[in-house]
Amino acid sequence: MAGYVSVMTGDQAPEAGRDVADATRRAVIDAAVSAYEDAGLSGLCPEGRWEAAVDAMRGAGVDPIDPVAALSRSVSGMATAVGGASAAPPGGGSVAASAGALAAALTRMVAGLTAGRPRYAHVAAEMQHIAERASTLAAELTALVVRDAAAFEAVASAYKQPRGTQEAAAARAKAIERAMIPATESPLAIASAAADVVELAATVAERGNVNAVADAAVAALLAEAVCRAAVLTVRVNAPSLRDPQTRLRLAEEAMGHTDRAARAAARAAAAVERTP
Repeated sequence: MAGYVSVMTGDQAPEAGRDVADATRRAVIDAAVSAYEDAGLSGLCPEGRWEAAVDAMRGAGVDPIDPVAALSRSVSGMATAVGGASAAPPGGGSVAASAGALAAALTRMVAGLTAGRPRYAHVAAEMQHIAERASTLAAELTALVVRDAAAFEAVASAYKQPRGTQEAAAARAKAIERAMIPATESPLAIASAAADVVELAATVAERGNVNAVADAAVAALLAEAVCRAAVLTVRVNAPSLRDPQTRLRLAEEAMGHTDRAARAAARAAAAVERTP
């Protein structure tokens, strides 16, 4: 019998490739998580559990990427970019958004370590949803790094406008007013996204993989700090807005994000305290 050769169209080939990649990724993750948890039950330290997970990944025929090395390179690059800048941006808002994106990524990781495990079958759908939402928030916060920097630059540019005449001074004041609105809304968006991350992380800490409860709590506390930092920026910038109703609205929204982030962070910390 002649051999059968499958011929895929240009649209089908990428889709098939993604299916294979997803299946491979899932198999590797399952092998690594299973080995990590089994090693934990055997009493191995975190380093020993990680070595067991790496061995399992290699046994699946995959040479794993060292996530710690990748993270170190990224953080090193960010630290150099921020510390070496002669002036903002990047400033506090962009740095806070970057930290928020990391907190969202950590939340996604712990949710992924929970979903698909037989022990946590009762929360599998919830954890999958959290992982997807956390991924979206990480992307939003990453985009806010650029958005906040652009808003800061617009304010700086407005302040540099000439004011030698009455007309020039009036134009400058209007330019500053226009620029301060997005410069206040950007940190407010950071605070909102960060508070969302805290709530997701708290739920993962309470209902997710107990072997990673501390990681979920770290994500929650980090995101809470991001939220508080962003709200401080809102409070600094809002008084520059002339419209009192806009000032009040932004201030109330900011405090609402702070309050819900604080409540969720407390839940995450309590989950760690309850862990045997």
